[in-house]
Amino acid sequence: MLILTRKPNSSITITNIYDENGQKLEDIEINIYSDNRIGIVADRSVDIYRSEILELGD
Repeated sequence: MLILTRKPNSSITITNIYDENGQKLEDIEINIYSDNRIGIVADRSVDIYRSEILELGD
């Protein structure tokens, strides 16, 4: 799990990301909005799942 803390109306870009085969992936941009929403720009880099649909173990 990655936990980021940023001020509202700001963004962070995660770079130098590689898949399990060592292939470089596109950068991931995370935008934090003032109303507690986030936006993630991660085209062809990651799959995003809501935690409610994952079966998390203890």
